[in-house]
Amino acid sequence: MDQYELAERAYALPGRFADRLDPTDLATVREYAEVGEWGEEIDLLLASLNAARQPVTIAERRELVALLEAMGMPAEPAEQLRAESA
Repeated sequence: MDQYELAERAYALPGRFADRLDPTDLATVREYAEVGEWGEEIDLLLASLNAARQPVTIAERRELVALLEAMGMPAEPAEQLRAESA
């Protein structure tokens, strides 16, 4: 994944999770995305999802793992997110 694709995919994250984040956290996640602080963005996104015990789909988890790996960050926090129940 090149920097352009990383930026594009990271920038799209807040909208994808907007319905599951606290409004204050969502605003901060969006701010991080807008200024290119993708590591901070994903850290807060993961923390917010975990704190609220919000489920994620397999595709969402894969996207988060891919972004973390592309940034050289540990993928375990994303891998540990609660799976969406069927």
